[in-house]
This record gives sequence, C-alpha cells and structure tokens, in this order.
Amino acid sequence: MRIYPVLLAMTILIAGCQSSDSTDTTVSLTGYPDIDQITMSIQEHPEDHRLYRQRAVAYADREAYDQAILDLKRVLTLDSMDIESYHLLADVYLDYYDSRMAINTLYSAVERFPNRIPTLLKLVEFQFILKFYDPAKETLARIMTLDPQNAEGLFWAGMIHREEGNNVQAIKRFQEATEQDPDLIDAWIECGKLLSQEKKPLALRYFETAVRLDSTSDHARHALAEYLQDQGRYQDALDVYRDLVLRNPQYADAIYNSGLIYLEMDSLQDARKQFDLALKVDPTRSLAYFARGNVLEQLGDLNGAISDYKQALVLDPSMERAKKALAQLQQTK
Repeated sequence: MRIYPVLLAMTILIAGCQSSDSTDTTVSLTGYPDIDQITMSIQEHPEDHRLYRQRAVAYADREAYDQAILDLKRVLTLDSMDIESYHLLADVYLDYYDSRMAINTLYSAVERFPNRIPTLLKLVEFQFILKFYDPAKETLARIMTLDPQNAEGLFWAGMIHREEGNNVQAIKRFQEATEQDPDLIDAWIECGKLLSQEKKPLALRYFETAVRLDSTSDHARHALAEYLQDQGRYQDALDVYRDLVLRNPQYADAIYNSGLIYLEMDSLQDARKQFDLALKVDPTRSLAYFARGNVLEQLGDLNGAISDYKQALVLDPSMERAKKALAQLQQTK
C-alpha cells in the first residue's frame, strides 16, 4: 500500500475554516501561488463554498488529502446540496485509502439525491472497486428502473458479470452499452478483451473502434497493442508500443511489453535494452528484473542474472519463477 506524502507547512488558519462569525484573520500561506490566491479570496469571501471546493481540488492535486478533506467538509457545511463536492470528497477519501469513508460519503449523497443517475453511477463504480457486487447490483437496478437504456449502467453490469465469470452476459451488456453510446470507449475495450479470450476474431474490430473514437487515448492504443501481441503479430504490436512511448517516454508498460516481444523473438540485445529502459522509468517493477535476468542468463551473464533475480524477489518475495530460476543458477555455479 502506498502512503502519499502530504504537503509541509500547509496548516492554514483562516476565519472561513472556523465558525462563520469568527474574527480571527490569521493566515499562514503555503508558498503555492494557486492555493495562496484562493486562500486570500476566502479571506474576503469566507461564506463562498465554491472557493473551498476550488482549494480542495488544488490540495488533492498535490496529494494533501487531509487539507482537501477539511475544505470539502467546510463546503458541505455551507451548502449541503453541493453534489459535486460529495463526489470529490469520495474520490479524495479513496485516494487516501479510506474506503469506508469514501463509500459512506456516496451513500450520504444518494440519500439526498435518490434519483440522480450520475450519483448512483458513481456509487456503482465505488461498489465495484471495493468488490461489493451484490450492493452494486441493487444500485444498478435502481439506475435501470430510472433509465432502462443507460449506457454506463449497462457497462457496469457487464463489468460485474465479467468479475463473476459470466462472459456471455458480460459481452452482451458491453455490446448493448456501445449500441446506446457508441462513444463509450471503455465498453469497446472491455468487450474486445472478452471476445479475445473467447478466441473471436471480432475482437480486433472492437479495439480498432476504440482507437478510432479517440486516437489520443493511451488506454485504447495499449489494449490494441496487447491484443496484437497475444495474436503473435509482434511487429504490429511493437509499432503501437513505439508510438505510445514516443507520445509518453515514461510509459513503462509499453516499454516492458516491447521487451517481452523481443524476448519472444529471441532478439536478446533488443530485449535487454527495453528492460533496462523500463527499469530506469520504473525501478520497482519486479517482473522487469525477472525478465532481464532471463535475458542475461541466456546471454551468459550469470552474475547479472542472479543479481536481477534477487532484486525481483526483494520487490516481490512471492515470485515463484524468480525463486526457481535463482535456485537453478546458484546450483550450477
């Protein structure tokens, strides 16, 4: 579990964050111009809930979640009907690894807005993330009663069917979602993945449609590349991964997958270069250490391979493949 750092020196004592009739005007600024500017505006308009929400967004962007939560609570004290702040507060709690408060915030929002479909969809999303599948189905039933053709509702129904292993129903729901909203990229991608699992050639059309709908979507392009890779169309997959890395040189997944393809093609030096680069971008990627160890072993660099296998196990002590590879190498040396 990651623990996000909070900003230093962000304790801000202002009248608007205390009781509405407080006369304390002490301000401690953060040094971040955007946040400090909002803080000064709050000094002038301490009852403007929109300013607290705006500052909460700025805090959350910097992973200063405690401060963001305080500001959002202030928003809801000033305006308990600010639905946007309920959604944002739930997001902040989830980012802060407080799933209980995240889901409870959305339950509170649904109590105030029982027929608001965007809020019900937000609740379904969180229920899905937290694996509360039965409650999610109940929420979906409410959504589909209000709007039987709601594309996002159909999408989440498909996601739940997928998690429960019912691929037939999942594919059906995803296809219905794309019929209702042809621009729903995630539905095209998830349907393509399941069709690929079912060995259906139609899968390619779903991935290509997702890319066509948004040519700037890394998610869509990556899904297409993975499909091409799984189909053994290595050069086509490499071309897509290369395009992703040109767009974003820090795209470690595309670099790592390119290495796997080169390894599959027995292009060991090319594979090593890709794994070197992937680890430069993301030094915590245990699988990249294992894969590079495999390459080094085949290249005859046994000491380098042993070092990489050990590092893979430091990062992931449960990796059986690395344990086995390390044991075999140590026996032969």
